[in-house]
Amino acid sequence: MADKLRLRLYSSPLGLYLTAGGRLDGSTVHQLTTAVDLALIRLNPVRLMVDLHAVTYLDVAGVAALIACRRDAHARGAQLAVVQPSNPARATVLACAAQDLLAGDKSAPAARPAADSWRHCPRPSLRCPRPPGRAHRAPRGTHHR
Repeated sequence: MADKLRLRLYSSPLGLYLTAGGRLDGSTVHQLTTAVDLALIRLNPVRLMVDLHAVTYLDVAGVAALIACRRDAHARGAQLAVVQPSNPARATVLACAAQDLLAGDKSAPAARPAADSWRHCPRPSLRCPRPPGRAHRAPRGTHHR
């Protein structure tokens, strides 16, 4: 892969920053988790921000690793947040319903829409993401005239 994961750790007045660039996927998450573990153990920060502005690709394994890193940081008394995610990274985080990872992201939608804004699908176990009152297709075999 030409676009490997690049990590850089530095300190700022707001806390410790870990910048990531390149691909954050199943083959590179071990680099991220190792860097976060070392930073938490050796530097004992109060706050650790993971900057994803240069991440070109993020998959579900990357999101899971970020969630695990946040859990580990919390267990050590530190706060971990993702800052400045690139568009691909933000899209994947939102698709995984992990928007609470994004620190102060005003463009992230609310965690869940209000219960009355969802309409139930004909199948009892599914919920359709369409607002009430919106027209939908008729079931197969029925014709509207």
